[in-house]
Amino acid sequence: MPMKLSHAALLLVVCILCAAFSMRLFQGLDEMMGSDYWVVQTSQGDHGWYAMGLLPHLKNVPKDVVTAVNTDDDPSNNMIIYAQSGDFAGNSVYGITFGIPLIMYLIWFAFILGFPDRVDPYLLPRRIFTIAVIIACSVVVNLFLMRIAADFIRDPMSRIANVAGNHSSLLFHNAGIWFAILFSALGTHNHSYNEAPAPDSRNWQTQASEKFNWMFTLLAGVTILEVALVKNKLALPDAAVDYSVWIIWVVIFMRMYGFSPKYWVKRLPGISIMIVGTLLTLPLFYLLERVTGTLGAGFASPILAKALGAENQNIGLSLMISIYLVFWMEFAAAIRRNGPVKKAVPEKA
Repeated sequence: MPMKLSHAALLLVVCILCAAFSMRLFQGLDEMMGSDYWVVQTSQGDHGWYAMGLLPHLKNVPKDVVTAVNTDDDPSNNMIIYAQSGDFAGNSVYGITFGIPLIMYLIWFAFILGFPDRVDPYLLPRRIFTIAVIIACSVVVNLFLMRIAADFIRDPMSRIANVAGNHSSLLFHNAGIWFAILFSALGTHNHSYNEAPAPDSRNWQTQASEKFNWMFTLLAGVTILEVALVKNKLALPDAAVDYSVWIIWVVIFMRMYGFSPKYWVKRLPGISIMIVGTLLTLPLFYLLERVTGTLGAGFASPILAKALGAENQNIGLSLMISIYLVFWMEFAAAIRRNGPVKKAVPEKA
């Protein structure tokens, strides 16, 4: 049964507020650095605050000082830059960096907790524990990845800038999504003493050919779309990140709405929510950038134009569209409006 509109609105508002709060934490790290670099204090060793040296001792050093030291004739005194402002929140492409935690919190609340209308008080402690484990795993994995990246780097450059494309918030929230999907697949937030018997699969009919045909048709479509976007400077030049999200969209789309048009036409409400929600999201972030002047939309962006040239002001458009198509598709599933349209059956006299 579809979720009530009031509950759907509550779910959306809670996810937006939590995503905004999460981004503010990362933005606070950027603001703490100001115009300085965070530099590794090698005099205290590279095994600093946490176990196994995952996070080293750091200090703030003005950028001009670091540049002067790192460009002199003595390489032995070079400073290792850990991070600089912009490595954490990604204000220049805020529309993109905001979309990832939005998806993460939607999965946490709607699909793990069952918020707002399917919260089981008996399973709630187990589900809260699952989310706590997800958060812990995400933090540890992020620290490990930053440490691994640091070990591979030999030049005096930013450690975090080589992880998650300059924006650590993307890395953390992506890990939150990954672990949420993993634990959901394992069923760790649910429990039953009476397991249902496995279905008898001896008489199943396979539809593999049809599934593969339409999957590769959709993949071909998004491939052509991505090539066109890259050629017109509407996507990242290397295309790998953009294209990976489009592939994820194809997989989720087929899982949500079926694997051929004969199923898609029966699920028009969910598909409409996905498309209309995305079309409304794009102008909202466009207006947000114009109002704030600091939170980049990722497309039609004066911030990107100033940093990368006017011809690259739209390179975040592909990611913006694909990320929010995924979010609104998941939202339609969360509020249970992605199923087939049910026609009224006349009662027999």
